[in-house]
Amino acid sequence: MKKVLRYRRITDFDLVVKYLRGNFSSPTHWPEWNLLVSKYYNTIFYYFGLFENDELAGICPVHETKSGFTRKLQSGQFHYIPNGGWLTKKNYLLDIMQIPVPGNAVFECFALPGLDDFGAEYKKVIRKFHTLVVYLRKNEEDIWSGSVNSKRRNMIRKAHKEGILVKTDPGRINDFFSVYTETNRLNKLHGLPSGFFYELIENSSDIKFLPFVAYDNENPCAVLGLIHDKDYAFYWLGGTKAGSENHGQGELLQWEAIKYSRSAGCKYYDLCYIEKERLPNIYEFKRGFSDIEVEVPYFVKKPMLFRVINKIRKK
Repeated sequence: MKKVLRYRRITDFDLVVKYLRGNFSSPTHWPEWNLLVSKYYNTIFYYFGLFENDELAGICPVHETKSGFTRKLQSGQFHYIPNGGWLTKKNYLLDIMQIPVPGNAVFECFALPGLDDFGAEYKKVIRKFHTLVVYLRKNEEDIWSGSVNSKRRNMIRKAHKEGILVKTDPGRINDFFSVYTETNRLNKLHGLPSGFFYELIENSSDIKFLPFVAYDNENPCAVLGLIHDKDYAFYWLGGTKAGSENHGQGELLQWEAIKYSRSAGCKYYDLCYIEKERLPNIYEFKRGFSDIEVEVPYFVKKPMLFRVINKIRKK
């Protein structure tokens, strides 16, 4: 039978869930997380689906917002969802120009990292960002000695020596949120509201959010928000209590999150974007936990009608 590929819009989320449960997945692509973002930020949410001979072969989550006569479609890097783009059951080379973007819309996409497990490759990519991942299908000692460099291992040992304790369970959400909001305020960032986290914890079944909290003498001094599904885990959010001394709590949080992700059955732990030039200190910190650097494709599609409308609007 000749292979026929077609793109269609999908609003049947049960079909998407069935697809994700049967294929390698990422927490960013499940309806649970996306529908919550849609609820809090007033978007129209759906998927683009890739069909091979009428069988679903790939999905791409899309958040749509309107501005006058034009629409903006975003996949990834939208209200703290780090990645979007296509997740396909095998390696398809996708032509961006064939994606069914409405004529009056622009489609912006920060895709999944370029790992073979995610399948999709792209023509006409505008730019490539980067992230670091830890491969978890090794024993813990091999990850400790092979992925975590000596400087970060020493800081983890220091944290243990200084009595830093890391605790994680949904009941830690108040301590997590306190440090998270303080960090955002100091950095002049708009974070997610508390209700978002409570709903994510209470209403999700195929993805799981876990607050990791580091305590110094029973006082929360740093936090890490981990989100994962059956296959993939993200270092999603973080924060440090103002005025806290560096006892290695940041390193210990990462190591505990890596160990947890491995025990949960995930294949990868994603340190969630690196920027060597703009944020060199954060890059060096993350680089201490992984030497696997992966490209994150980025592209934009602007149909001609959108370009014309946008040009007229700017006059």
